[in-house]
Amino acid sequence: MEAYYKDYHNLVTFSEEQPGPNSQFSNSGNGFAKGLDIFWRDATTFKNLEYWISYSYIDTERKYQNFPSRATPGFVAGHNASLVTKYWIGDWRSQIGFTHSFNSGRPFNNPNQPQFMNGKTKAYHNLSFNWAYLLSQQKILYFSVSNVLGTQNIFTYEYASSRNFDGQFNRRAITPTANRFFFVGFFWTISDNKKSNQLKNL
Repeated sequence: MEAYYKDYHNLVTFSEEQPGPNSQFSNSGNGFAKGLDIFWRDATTFKNLEYWISYSYIDTERKYQNFPSRATPGFVAGHNASLVTKYWIGDWRSQIGFTHSFNSGRPFNNPNQPQFMNGKTKAYHNLSFNWAYLLSQQKILYFSVSNVLGTQNIFTYEYASSRNFDGQFNRRAITPTANRFFFVGFFWTISDNKKSNQLKNL
């Protein structure tokens, strides 16, 4: 477990939406970050089961880049958590694993609203599955799929640079390139130690 507090000084600021040759740069930015990180890993309590849990909390605001005032940057999610499990099934010569990742959503600036960085994406969820099959002591057939439930995650929103006929800025959601990813691999460990393999790393 670790708690922290950080102060930021002399952060770079500029006047335009994107920095360019005519931008007015300065080092007048400032900010802070405080939070908590927790990690727990256990491979002995339950037979054939290894798991670990991680959680982080962060509260941060910065006045930097082209921010008109202090605000939480768009890459920050206040709460992040993950649960990773690995279970060995001897009769199947297999290691089965599940991973669930979560964050509480990230802020974004909606130019249709007067307040800066007033929006927040919905919470992010990703449940993934993997299966490692031991063909022999040093040969493993591996399969994995991410986002098994097909959750429609949104990272942020991108807004048009000009208003539409209704006086609003249109937007589009920035999403993963695909809802799910599949992977099939073969791992062959070549070593003088004939009992070594990559199972613990999968």
